[in-house]
Amino acid sequence: MMKKLYLCLLIVFGIVAIFGCEEESKENEMVMEGIVAKVDARVVFIYEELEGETRVLSEEEVISKSIQASYFGFDEEISGIEIGDKVKVWYDAMDTSLPGTGNGTKIEVIDK
Repeated sequence: MMKKLYLCLLIVFGIVAIFGCEEESKENEMVMEGIVAKVDARVVFIYEELEGETRVLSEEEVISKSIQASYFGFDEEISGIEIGDKVKVWYDAMDTSLPGTGNGTKIEVIDK
């Protein structure tokens, strides 16, 4: 009887641990780092940093070169973000268009 109880508890604990770890990894995937190419009051356009590229690309250059990039809209006005800043954006939704469009929840400057 005790062996069955321990086995059941072990199985339940294993399932909870597996699903708990899976949820954490999904949260980690909802972040994008990049360079700001355009910023408005509530929208920021960022692209993935290119190795060896020293100048800041414009929105048009990023789109024409098909560089991985996304627009992020925020519920509140964005402040302290400038073109050329390296930023980290947390988001809760992203569509599959090119460039992508997402709903930003937080933005942080990594490097000016």
